[in-house]
Amino acid sequence: MRLAKVRTWFAVLLTSLTAAVAVGIAPPAAAAVTPIGNLGETLRVQFDDFVADVTVHDVLAVPVPPGWGWNGSPRWRAQGGPWRAGVTVHVISAPNPYKLSIATTFNGVTPYADAYAAKHTDAPDALEVALLNAPPGATVNGGVYWDVYRALVTNVVMINPQTGTHLAQWNIWQPGAPLP
Repeated sequence: MRLAKVRTWFAVLLTSLTAAVAVGIAPPAAAAVTPIGNLGETLRVQFDDFVADVTVHDVLAVPVPPGWGWNGSPRWRAQGGPWRAGVTVHVISAPNPYKLSIATTFNGVTPYADAYAAKHTDAPDALEVALLNAPPGATVNGGVYWDVYRALVTNVVMINPQTGTHLAQWNIWQPGAPLP
């Protein structure tokens, strides 16, 4: 007899929770629209309190930049050493001139889901330094450096480092083409 009451109570509770979710107590799930393009395309990035037009021009192997620190992997030479993405950022709106330097970063992603984080360097053209003084209306150019040691980068992904939010993506290779 007691087991029947517990089952009934549990059924009522489950039905009530399901109904509560259906009428809107739980927040609706909404996927953010993330711009995706190919190298050379300018994408409009809107996040939080900034808007910028961003272009990733290329991803190339480069000589070791000043201030480069190795990750200790013996395989880095197999992929040609450091790689650099050339990026242009035109700030449309931002609350201060350094907003994009703290609210964005670029990862190099492989077809096998490895994501290389941008490396801090002392390179004079480092994008993270150029973004320290980029007020609305400014256009800055710079490089993002990665230590690519497994597979080559096939996508450049702009993210917010605090939340991990995917802000934009540039594809290096076209679907159907052989992987590098």
